[in-house]
Amino acid sequence: MIAISATEGYRLWADTWDATPSPIVALEERSLTPWLAELRPRRVVDVGCGTGRWMARLGGVGVDASPAMLAVAGAKPGLRGRVAAADAVALPVATACCDLTICALTLGHVRDRAAAMAELARILAPGGTLLLTDFHPAAAAHGWRRTFRHGGEVYELENYAYTLGEVSTDGLRLTRFLQAPIGEPERVLFERAGRPHLFDEATRMPAVLLSWWTRV
Repeated sequence: MIAISATEGYRLWADTWDATPSPIVALEERSLTPWLAELRPRRVVDVGCGTGRWMARLGGVGVDASPAMLAVAGAKPGLRGRVAAADAVALPVATACCDLTICALTLGHVRDRAAAMAELARILAPGGTLLLTDFHPAAAAHGWRRTFRHGGEVYELENYAYTLGEVSTDGLRLTRFLQAPIGEPERVLFERAGRPHLFDEATRMPAVLLSWWTRV
């Protein structure tokens, strides 16, 4: 396994990311969708938008640190002109400009999480919602890694697991959270990957940490 920075990893992974089924992504989407159904956002900023999977559903604008992932997003119908390259610690959007910020499976790649959380709070209007999802620290402690295959090699993305207490910041109130385990809907992805024997073990601990924060 080859350790690699998130920037370099997503450069290699960008062209195949959408076509690479992931139990973690599938679980995150399945778990977050009911929360999104409760919201009716008018102004959305997707921080760490990647190839635009949430933008395609929610609209709004997206930022990401990976030009390669943004190139894929920008080529999709309806997303051209709505994405920008930026680091999460210095977002190129106005203060209080949105009522929903989504940061999905991204914050763990950022070394300066405190600065990133301050930016996520800054861009939200009072009463606005931040939906934050990431790799669960329990899974990381158990030895799970954020990996992908490219050119016959397995790469491990730079990632810093965290607890919700470690990312609490002024201006944001934790409203709810969910520690989601792999479940039956993800079984088929283990089977397609030729790893059905890993499924039962994967269901025994939370794999994704989801949190809902409100701007105060």
